[in-house]
Amino acid sequence: STVPQAPPAGYPKRRFMFLLALLLGMLVLAPLLEEATPLPYLDDIFLTAVLTYAAYSFNRNKLVLAALIGLALPAIFSAWAKDLMEVQRLTVLGGTCNGAFFATLAVAVLLHVFREKEVSWDLIAGAIVVYLLMAVMWSQVYFVLETLRPGAFSLAHNAGPATPAQLRYFSIVTITTVGYGDIVPVSSAARAFANLEAIVGQLYL
Repeated sequence: STVPQAPPAGYPKRRFMFLLALLLGMLVLAPLLEEATPLPYLDDIFLTAVLTYAAYSFNRNKLVLAALIGLALPAIFSAWAKDLMEVQRLTVLGGTCNGAFFATLAVAVLLHVFREKEVSWDLIAGAIVVYLLMAVMWSQVYFVLETLRPGAFSLAHNAGPATPAQLRYFSIVTITTVGYGDIVPVSSAARAFANLEAIVGQLYL
């Protein structure tokens, strides 16, 4: 029988399981806490935690680490500065860097999953992480579209412009092809990207 090999020195143990927990915290726990007791900057705290730990989880791969840090810094700055400086360009820059960050991370995790020969719980968590990362990435694409063209998405009961948290919810609904219909893509670009996300999500599974 083969003896399971330890992860390479320098990588955090169970890094994908911990990253999965942080993503679920952002997607599930944050909305629950916001519903129970509205806390300021809760969404920003979870997003910053995900960006920070995701970069740290690839600390042994200098190229990936440099790319993730380079994208995470402007994304984090934009998240925390948006209330102080309501500048459209800053919001678009933050959303673009966020989307590029999660796309880069998803590719890095997926390549790692394909390279591994031995299946472990952490590897399974990595495969799930890629699915959730794609959903978060698409939500950033939608956020940039909504920022550039307000009204690209229509919310039920005229709830106003879509927030990043609402667009993450819409992205999860789209990638799983559930389609509740309470948030609807209106512009041609929004519909095109929603179509693409639904197709990619099903092909990945």
